Amino acid sequence: MKTLKVTHSGDKVQQVVLCGDRRNPEPEHFRIVLPFGDVDIVRCTDDSYWVHIRVNRPEDGDSLDRKMGFVMDGRLDIHGKHVSDVLGAPLDDPNLYHAAIRIGPAPQES
Repeated sequence: MKTLKVTHSGDKVQQVVLCGDRRNPEPEHFRIVLPFGDVDIVRCTDDSYWVHIRVNRPEDGDSLDRKMGFVMDGRLDIHGKHVSDVLGAPLDDPNLYHAAIRIGPAPQES
């Protein structure tokens, strides 16, 4: 498996480029681990990608000392529409160009 190169893309940005070139294989599954969850990018057999965002939950069942997380907010951006007009919009809208999910540490129960 090809080792991915981390490069700088500005003062506060690091990036990894996934090319999807079958002649130069790279990992099919790329994971970024956060303190309270993870982000996975998985290449499908048709060369599309799934991007998964997951938060740690108590029912995960492992004994690691991980912080629990939750989905705090999210947003879809569709060309020509205000963000408040896209609630419930289908994810296959051809004008959808950006999706954002904000995750953070789970609130402490009192």
